[in-house]
Amino acid sequence: MNFATLEQKALTGSQRIIAVCGADGDEVYEALREAQERRLAGFLLVGDPSRCESLAKAHGVEPVGIVEASGDDAAAAASIRAVLDGRAHLLMKGLVSTPALLKAVVSEKSLFDHGRLLSHVLVTESPDGRFVGVTDGGMNPQPDLEQKATIIRNAVDLFHHLGIDVPKVAVLAANEKANPKIPGSSDAVELKQRGDRGEFPGCVVDGPLALDLAMMPKAAEIKGYTGAIRGDADILMVHDISSGNHLGKALINLAGYAGGGMIVGARVPIILLSRSDSAAEKYNSIVMALLGGEA
Repeated sequence: MNFATLEQKALTGSQRIIAVCGADGDEVYEALREAQERRLAGFLLVGDPSRCESLAKAHGVEPVGIVEASGDDAAAAASIRAVLDGRAHLLMKGLVSTPALLKAVVSEKSLFDHGRLLSHVLVTESPDGRFVGVTDGGMNPQPDLEQKATIIRNAVDLFHHLGIDVPKVAVLAANEKANPKIPGSSDAVELKQRGDRGEFPGCVVDGPLALDLAMMPKAAEIKGYTGAIRGDADILMVHDISSGNHLGKALINLAGYAGGGMIVGARVPIILLSRSDSAAEKYNSIVMALLGGEA
């Protein structure tokens, strides 16, 4: 599974409307134009009307409408209202700050599925053309054990929607043994045990695992590791937001992986990346969210 395959699947679906919160920036509009040309989605632009009109004209984007909003908080509130009243089906972060958008999302309880924890999943495509997810590098700063369990379920649900029936989840730590001095290693043991008991249906959970064992079959061979994941992880579960943020940006910016990101656990997909991400990464996120359902 890769982004090209997802794009072909998205082309067969019905066109949906995406509310773009803070619709500004050339990279944002380049992504919108590409999605529009492929008839994947229509766009409701939320922000400064004159700026939206200027950028839309410059990039050849024909929005379904423009909603005036001044400032990040107002843009976030207006975007959410557009989803709630049916003018849009998905949310996309433009050039608003992430805290402003997420604050508005979490304050609107009707966007939740029975209060389910929201979490971020970055989906990257390796150079050999397969997906590797990273969670949670964008939402929960220091999740506890129960929150980590939900973060796993959220990511697995998304991967099911993307067409990966039994994703392998590697719970990362510095090595393969529980150590009270190594953050997250004890949680990783407990999460693996819960997986073994069937508490995470539709996936395989292994950990604690160092990154090389999760990503490199040769490392598993050299180290003689015989666990369920030997260099073929689909989802990398990190201990905290900093490690997830660092890992995700390293894969994209240093290792050259393609990527796309979204918030999962809400009633509607929320397309969310860094404001500095490229048009290609924003476009990948749109494609992924269109297939992400209510993950």
